[in-house]
Amino acid sequence: KTTENIVAETQKYTISKDNLDLVAQFFELIGDKIALVKYNCEPRVLEKAKETFNQREQYYSLDTSHTPLNPELILGRIFNYLHVQSKEVDGFKTLENEIVHFKRIKFIDGEKYNEIRDKIDRVSKYPKEKENVDKLYGIVDKEEYDRKQKALVSTEEFKMNNQRIAIEYLANHYYLPVIIPDQEKTNYLTHIINVESEIEFMEGLKNYLKTSDNVFSKFDWWMFSKLDETLDEVYIPYYNPKTNEISKFKPDFIFWMQKDNRYLILFIDPKGTEHTDAYRKIDGYSKIFETSDKKSKEFTYGKYTITTKLLLKPKQGVAGVLDAYKPYWFDNFNNLEEMLFGNQKKKQQGSNQKP
Repeated sequence: KTTENIVAETQKYTISKDNLDLVAQFFELIGDKIALVKYNCEPRVLEKAKETFNQREQYYSLDTSHTPLNPELILGRIFNYLHVQSKEVDGFKTLENEIVHFKRIKFIDGEKYNEIRDKIDRVSKYPKEKENVDKLYGIVDKEEYDRKQKALVSTEEFKMNNQRIAIEYLANHYYLPVIIPDQEKTNYLTHIINVESEIEFMEGLKNYLKTSDNVFSKFDWWMFSKLDETLDEVYIPYYNPKTNEISKFKPDFIFWMQKDNRYLILFIDPKGTEHTDAYRKIDGYSKIFETSDKKSKEFTYGKYTITTKLLLKPKQGVAGVLDAYKPYWFDNFNNLEEMLFGNQKKKQQGSNQKP
């Protein structure tokens, strides 16, 4: 949940020293009245511009370019920059209609629609059917009980164009069933998990959950969901200097995990983001959810103390990542617990307390 505030002062505008000198001189030359009319800017933005020219180190990142640019054009860009709205966390809220993509899944091929619809319906009935069968334990004989257990269907397969699609019941997923193809670019099904990095992540997660003492087993309750970049409205705002605006970083997955009265929200983006772009997204995340020394802020919602964590995956490994950003890079599930609770584990060595 966010509120709007004027100007993200921690985000510096990149410009060369020569061009900054030039635009400051141009601004002084035309004066306030002409600037207000010419650029149609608010008086407070005009005053803010004056402040930035007097406190350059705080507001500008000086590059080494010596190419002179049009000061009239640059001043307009700086005014636009100072108009940019930054988003700050106001608090947490219960999800309502922020995740909706599963309601918009469409099957393009009409001839095959009924076949895949029947399979989806069958897997959707699994939780209720399993509950009914479990109630029979000790009531019917073992042979009958085992037969009914084996008849339960938690996974179906659908094949089309030499592509296999799994329709699965995953107990901890936000919506059910989950539809996952064995390869990306499924052009006859929309708004499903169909990007290679997402498919690989889901396979890795399912295999990890089979291991004993996985990190999720340490929680009282947990769930997760795929996020659709085009339809869902769960995102992390960050300043994008390429467009001079606040962009929306929508990680591929979100996890909710609870232990006692502590609640962890985990964002994971395994798509292999380019380093520089990822740094901007991390900076946006850090500004909202971390303290100045990069420790997770604690928020209160009802009876819960909430913390967050962000993990991304680099395209070409962690080696090329700047040291300050390495704690955010996620390679595999084997070190997930350390990534989530590294500092706590060091403090709790010799203790049996669970995170």
